[in-house]
Amino acid sequence: MKLMTTFGLVLVVGVPLLVLVVYLEGKRQARIYGPPSARPNLAGAGLLELQKHLQADRRVDTLVEQVRDEAAETEQDAGGEGRRPSADTGREPRPAPPDRKS
Repeated sequence: MKLMTTFGLVLVVGVPLLVLVVYLEGKRQARIYGPPSARPNLAGAGLLELQKHLQADRRVDTLVEQVRDEAAETEQDAGGEGRRPSADTGREPRPAPPDRKS
């Protein structure tokens, strides 16, 4: 008798397990959001939940961009030139204070 290969075991156990997980997720979302109005659309219900998470990230990204823009405007107003380009990776060393000898 020949034993089942790893791939065969994954197919026999993994595929039904994946189907069960998707089915249970649909039941969970139906309990939270109510039954679907038309045909069941598990992908659509999952994408709605994903969209709620992504909207918060988008708000944070928008706020970060606003802060950067305001900071750049402030630097341009104060210094005249703004920040150095990001391609300039090296820093110049600080000059030593006049009372110190190095």
